[in-house]
Amino acid sequence: MTGLPSVGLISHGTSSPTGQVLIEVLAAEVATDLRIRGLAGEVMLGHVDVQAPDVDEVIARLPADRPVVLVPLLLSPGYHVHVDLAEAVSRAEAAGRDVRLAPTLGPDPRLAAILADRLPPLREGDDVILAAAGSSDERANESCREVGRLLAAELERPVEVGFLAGGGVPLKDIVEESRSRGAQPVLANYLLAPGFFDDLARKLVAAGGSDSSGVLAPPLLSGGGRSAAVPYRLVDIVRDRVREGIHGCDRVHEGVNARGQVREGVHACGHDGDPNGTHTQVGVRACCHDGNLGGTRTDSGAHGPHAQDGAHEYARAHAHDTAHAHDAAHPHGSAPQMLNA
Repeated sequence: MTGLPSVGLISHGTSSPTGQVLIEVLAAEVATDLRIRGLAGEVMLGHVDVQAPDVDEVIARLPADRPVVLVPLLLSPGYHVHVDLAEAVSRAEAAGRDVRLAPTLGPDPRLAAILADRLPPLREGDDVILAAAGSSDERANESCREVGRLLAAELERPVEVGFLAGGGVPLKDIVEESRSRGAQPVLANYLLAPGFFDDLARKLVAAGGSDSSGVLAPPLLSGGGRSAAVPYRLVDIVRDRVREGIHGCDRVHEGVNARGQVREGVHACGHDGDPNGTHTQVGVRACCHDGNLGGTRTDSGAHGPHAQDGAHEYARAHAHDTAHAHDAAHPHGSAPQMLNA
């Protein structure tokens, strides 16, 4: 190995402009964090669907003389993890590349903490429901149920889990049953960012009409409100997944990860999502030197934790005032973008 590992951050991809911006914000903050800690060299954002670049292109554009760690910015294991990403890694390995697949973001207690922070103040008569995308892969659905259990522990109250698609109990049924008892369904939004499934959940809450109560919390990445658009815990989780990938804990053909979980592949409720040290908390879109998000290819080199403060101030200084504003001069999905950390 001639340098630090490279990292490919792989999201599902979305047609939502707000969702696109928020995923880019997360990727930019992660790139900054990895660089100042000396954990990775180049960092590139890619997608398994909807947007470009795809996974194969990300791997091809990252340096061939060092390992590539692919981190799914997905919440639990489904088709995209077990098929799309696994096959991309296999193709790369057949071509002689060292590509490692890290675990997905969930389940993780820190996700439950973020979900709890996103909820409004709860009343005694509220029913808390975890709203997940759902998958045809039961491993993904069970991962979402585990997050529901973690959220119940965090809130110290019952939490039901409903799905917008795929297997499992339909979210619509749980919401309707809650309303039939006179309770207010409060939906913890277990989606990474605004997009197709977030729109479905909002339509479901609104479908009850003016006589029916219901609240949908913002997704994990949110463009407004009192919480940061990118929670620091989410950056922590991605960093930890990078570390697991670097240490080879989750190669596609291995079955036990660093947390002792025996599994096939790695942890998305499907189609759309290190407690130590300081964190970059920029609740807005982060930009690079030229105003683009990662418009310039950069080899970061090793930068120790002592460099954190200056890099964090840089990230803050180059952020927009709102994640909803998106510069039309830099359209999404037009060209691969290397993230300047």
